[in-house]
Amino acid sequence: MKSALKLKLVALLIVAIGCSGNEANYARSLAVKTAADMVLRGGKVVTVDGAFSIKQAVAIRDGRFVAVGSDGEIRDYIGQGTRVIDLLGRTVIPGLIDSHIHATVAGLNWDAELHWELNHTLADGLRQIATATKGKAPGNWIVVGGGWVPTQFAERRFPTREELDTLAPNHPVYIQYLRQGALLNSAALAALGITSKTGDPAGGKFERNSNTGALTGWLQGVAAWEFAYNKIPRLSLADARQSLRNCFRELNRLAVTSVGDLHTAGVNFAHRRLLADMARTGDLSLRVNYYIAPTEPGDELEQLKLGAEEIKNLGDHERFRFAGFAETLVRGSGDGDVLSNPQGVQISLEAKEKFRRILRYFAETGHSFHLHATQDSTARQLLDVIEQVHATTPLSRQRIVFAHLEDATAETLARIKRLGGGIAVQDRLVLTAERNVELWGEAKTRQAPPLRTMLDSGIPLGAGTDAFRSASYSPMLSLWWLITGKTVAGSAIRDPSQNASRAEALRLYTMGSAWMTSDEGRKGSIEVGKFADLAVLNADYLTVPPEQIRSLASLLTIVGGQVVYGAGPYAAVAPK
Repeated sequence: MKSALKLKLVALLIVAIGCSGNEANYARSLAVKTAADMVLRGGKVVTVDGAFSIKQAVAIRDGRFVAVGSDGEIRDYIGQGTRVIDLLGRTVIPGLIDSHIHATVAGLNWDAELHWELNHTLADGLRQIATATKGKAPGNWIVVGGGWVPTQFAERRFPTREELDTLAPNHPVYIQYLRQGALLNSAALAALGITSKTGDPAGGKFERNSNTGALTGWLQGVAAWEFAYNKIPRLSLADARQSLRNCFRELNRLAVTSVGDLHTAGVNFAHRRLLADMARTGDLSLRVNYYIAPTEPGDELEQLKLGAEEIKNLGDHERFRFAGFAETLVRGSGDGDVLSNPQGVQISLEAKEKFRRILRYFAETGHSFHLHATQDSTARQLLDVIEQVHATTPLSRQRIVFAHLEDATAETLARIKRLGGGIAVQDRLVLTAERNVELWGEAKTRQAPPLRTMLDSGIPLGAGTDAFRSASYSPMLSLWWLITGKTVAGSAIRDPSQNASRAEALRLYTMGSAWMTSDEGRKGSIEVGKFADLAVLNADYLTVPPEQIRSLASLLTIVGGQVVYGAGPYAAVAPK
């Protein structure tokens, strides 16, 4: 009776005010039992559901999607307190999920470094250095992070030590080049005490002019550049908090709402405690599913066990959750990348036995694991051990993920599929495929990675970048590469028959990546009941010319129904 009376009163109100559009909607909203917190309407909502259906509008309540449909179907979710966002035909996609990225280690020092990933000329990068010298007292470091290659520049070349000396004679300058090396100016070499008489570190090289013996400024190999980078001052924990926020907001700008975050060297328990606090206080604008790895010489299994005990003190939060263990779990079992190690590795019997003990621990505890295997030969050796353990102690409760796997064979794919495992594909070759041709040959590189073969195999696939050092952090560049097979230099190297469609690429970056952390029922698509994670793009991903995909960005990014980024027409709703 009360409900009927309420409806009669609503009808009278509509008649009394003349039934104009806004007033009619308001009157209708009085009869809505459970209004949404937010409604986005009038758009092109790419749901990435099972049918890849396209809708017009969504309603969000308590951080989740409560309705997805036409504008008319969503109208009844608008109440007095509902924030209504008009899309005006813009395209909405599920929030992107980078399945393999080193976001925290980059974010901890993001504010203290320069970033060349989006530069199109070397001149722009050198101007950044010149500007930085004006804002820092002499003696303070200027650091350029990795994730760029000279072939993305119009000049098609590296900077020189002489150029850096001219721009910054009184500031030590360190420029990271992927994981291959770093270029230092004279002030940086002096600050580190590196002279022409300094011996090379084991596994690295301080490059010298072959004629004069003078240092060129290049530090070649991980051991050499780590020798320098590890001596550069880092931000304090207090400053790192804001630095993380700024780094993560840059990912939000590019439609990223979740990351599979690799906590390798450079990330410790204090940093994870900081992230946990940011999640509790609402400062975390991404969902961080983090993996931990051994970081010190010694017993890797004990390090993993200790890490697992430590993180129990952090608890789980919807935006900060432990995902398992990852990367090179045993020293001597990692193959780096093709540029530094084109022939791969031969894993010793001792390392295999260590890995076997770790796998038994995973089988007992149910922990998921995410393995670094750039090359098929490495994956085969790891699979030998995994299959042996699985035969006696089933690895059936966890997600088993192989990262990179740039030259996967059909046999290896079949073995991974039998285990119920997945593959996290990264776009490192968008920067380096020309060099891969030199190291691997054109025939092999044209199939790297064999995306179509992987897709057709039915193995769960996720997408990502492996940023911030080994690749650019831009998911839009990655999507463009998945679809076109091109490099930043414009070379169409991957065989077109191995490329993904736009729908397939987007699914890899959403539902596919959600699978990696057992979250496919919670995120990855715009469906009722899932987390309200989405991005409103500045152009239509499904219809823009292919070359424009790499330049797409978000105008509005929402995580759990909360606006975490807004620009252009949505700048007013952005967090302050």
